[in-house]
Amino acid sequence: MDTFLAFGAGLSFLLAISEFIRNKGRKIQGTDLGSKTKSAFNQPIGFFFLSLSIVQFHLYLELSNQLKEYLWFAEIHIPFLFFTGPLAYLYFRRLGGLTVRALNLVHFFPGIVSFLFLLPFVLSDPNSKLEYVSVYPPRNIYFQFLFGLLVLGTVSNLVYPLLLIGKIRKWKTFVQKEEARVFSPFLALFYASIFVIFLFVIAQIFFMPLFIVAAAALTLIVCFVFLSASTSPDLIVSFEKTAKEAGYNETRLQGLDVDAVIQKMEELMRDKKLYLDEELTLPIFSDELKIKTHQLSEILNDKMRIGFREYIAGFRLEEASKMLREEPQRSVLSVIYAAGFKSKSAFHKLFQEKYGCSPGEYRSSLSNKP
Repeated sequence: MDTFLAFGAGLSFLLAISEFIRNKGRKIQGTDLGSKTKSAFNQPIGFFFLSLSIVQFHLYLELSNQLKEYLWFAEIHIPFLFFTGPLAYLYFRRLGGLTVRALNLVHFFPGIVSFLFLLPFVLSDPNSKLEYVSVYPPRNIYFQFLFGLLVLGTVSNLVYPLLLIGKIRKWKTFVQKEEARVFSPFLALFYASIFVIFLFVIAQIFFMPLFIVAAAALTLIVCFVFLSASTSPDLIVSFEKTAKEAGYNETRLQGLDVDAVIQKMEELMRDKKLYLDEELTLPIFSDELKIKTHQLSEILNDKMRIGFREYIAGFRLEEASKMLREEPQRSVLSVIYAAGFKSKSAFHKLFQEKYGCSPGEYRSSLSNKP
């Protein structure tokens, strides 16, 4: 098991080196999309894997009982614990189109503070460090604070996967169902990360034997990331494209109470029967709703999964079927125009698709019923 943990640390380090080399290559080549932009996208994940490799290597030394031989490395991983969550979060948010200016450096403040708090321990003599790694729970007040910082760093990493899960689940509502499938592997990754972090928290506070299970699970996640990147190199590209599209659609609807707009749409259709106006268009309907045309289009296409014509036609067909039932003396042609349709052929086609018969057959079937 110790070898497996060391392998995980090495794999994370190689992934970090790979990202840094790839980033440097883009700077040199100057790709079409702009090397500066692309390097900004890849730097966070490179530093993420570097931080993760330091954390994993510390786990390896600790669980293999070698930490006492490398006391200079003891607890050096604590600041990096605070960095892993923000780095992963900022990387995926950048993929979704979040600008560099919008990335708040406050995310890294806890890591910087923990580094400053750790300095006295780093500069202390080997005997003090040996006491800390040998005695559990720690007796010294400073050591107790240090241990608390370790637990806090672990717990803090629960926040970022939860934020990303919430964001991705929201993004899924702003793209087509087929496109949203690209988010599934990443959601699985974040759920697995939460489970592993939870194991670490339980191990640190309540049940230390669980620590090795959590460490092994973390290595498995790194292996999953490596294999996914190797077998599906376009996965990140697809994620970035879909996330940006979802973010763009979300921005277009920002400030709107979408549910309230949808309710207002239903009221205008049911009460005022706007669909009876054969000249009803998307701009006219959006004016009635007091929103912009593109916003109405986004609500119909992305939230309701229906086009404007199909949406209006649904109400017109219901109205036409009602007239055919309740006004047997009325001609089919009169029903067509009264329901808001402009074209006889379009009406017959849509009616056939919805009810499986012609308007005449529909009316006849009603009259034949006892």
